[in-house]
Amino acid sequence: MRAAGLLTDPAGAVQADHVCWVYDDDEDFVDVARRYLEEGLARGERLLYVGEPHPADLATDDGPLADVEALIARGTLQVLDLRAGYEGSGSFTPAVQLAFYETATADARAAGYTGLCVVAEISGLAADRERRPALVRWEHLADDFMASGSGMRALCAYRSELGRQALTDVASVHPLVHDAAGGPPFRAWFEGEAITLAGALDTFGADRLERVLTGTHVARPTVTLDLSQVEFVDVGGARAIARWARLLQERGSVLELAGTSRVFRRMWRICDFDACAEVSFREPPT
Repeated sequence: MRAAGLLTDPAGAVQADHVCWVYDDDEDFVDVARRYLEEGLARGERLLYVGEPHPADLATDDGPLADVEALIARGTLQVLDLRAGYEGSGSFTPAVQLAFYETATADARAAGYTGLCVVAEISGLAADRERRPALVRWEHLADDFMASGSGMRALCAYRSELGRQALTDVASVHPLVHDAAGGPPFRAWFEGEAITLAGALDTFGADRLERVLTGTHVARPTVTLDLSQVEFVDVGGARAIARWARLLQERGSVLELAGTSRVFRRMWRICDFDACAEVSFREPPT
């Protein structure tokens, strides 16, 4: 099982493979970024830092990050600004980003590192309303890549001043979230080939849930959605799932719902969501 949940302590983030860290000030960000990179060094990973401030600001008087410039010179630490890291081809698309990180991870391993440890401060992308849907799809795709045993880990940092809508959008597609405001109502992430949902799937968040599900890249004959960690679901949340099931069916796939409660299955029958699309029910994978 991957590390998942809501965080308050930076110590809980350093060993995780995909973290969304919402921060109020630079000191908060520098602290968790420094810890994450130091853990990457301890694991034998190559470090990749994307965004601002420059990693020199993370340097300490002693310890593994005491000489940032030496790490850069050895190739152990690579530094990119936001444009180079996420717009190198002239535009930002999830497919291009995946190719970039696949290559970066493979290069790190070929150079003798155990994997790739990424710290990315990408508030600039989340602030752009036009590009935010692509960013959410990328975070979801990246989570699948990291869950697959690729060797890549990432801490994705976002400023709290972005506002609730933007922060909820991006945090919803991370397994592990730190946000002083409490985090998103639901989170979606990968466990193996299954998409796992946790939290509350209610009418207020149904549109966001439907965007996350219908925007997924997953295209298998059977697509598994694990609901065993869902704490609450109402008709609006179930309807969003039913609409996704219909879309999958139109694409030639069947939705398999795992870990559903008796209440959920009863609501599904009463609301006649089976008329929307064929789904199957089973226990979550162990």
